[in-house]
Amino acid sequence: MIGGIRGAALRCLTLIMLPAVLAGCAVTEEEAAARAQHERPLIDTVLARLPAGAAGFERGTTMDVAPGDPNAGKVVEYATSGRVAVGHVFVYDMGRPSVTAADLPPEVERAISEGTGLPADRTGRELAVAGRSPVTVPGGDLSCALLEGSFGRLRVERHVCVGVAAGRFLRVQVTMPSRSGTAVDARGFAAEIARAARGA
Repeated sequence: MIGGIRGAALRCLTLIMLPAVLAGCAVTEEEAAARAQHERPLIDTVLARLPAGAAGFERGTTMDVAPGDPNAGKVVEYATSGRVAVGHVFVYDMGRPSVTAADLPPEVERAISEGTGLPADRTGRELAVAGRSPVTVPGGDLSCALLEGSFGRLRVERHVCVGVAAGRFLRVQVTMPSRSGTAVDARGFAAEIARAARGA
């Protein structure tokens, strides 16, 4: 009889304490953001994942996008043989503790605006959006745009792709002459870079 009373008491105590235990397990948005920041790899770790070569491009120098502003991130230059095509890989967070796919739409538009907003009156450079299509990559598609125009008398095209990698924005940009006669797989390059930056 005593054992039955103790069992009933324990069951009652468990039911009373269960809401408090569950409440203690709940994670607030602030705690989740702090945890994501803590778990997010350092930017240098992400940059170290980028390959020495990808889709015919060879890796070059790594620089700060804006010295003195860590939120602006870093950029790695890539180029094909003879520098027919030049690629730039930007990794940055704009001060966000953790970037997600929900942050992409305005950043894609900003990247395209920067690509087309060249000062034509001073440099003779002009680019406009010729098309948009995603690049499918494990971990989330890249939003890409093809820009076409001219740098002086030279007809050029620029591929701009933006996605998320390791809690940061990843922008892959490739610029090359139009109809250069050299096979350059700009979209394949962007896909390889995204996979590497995500540690895939």
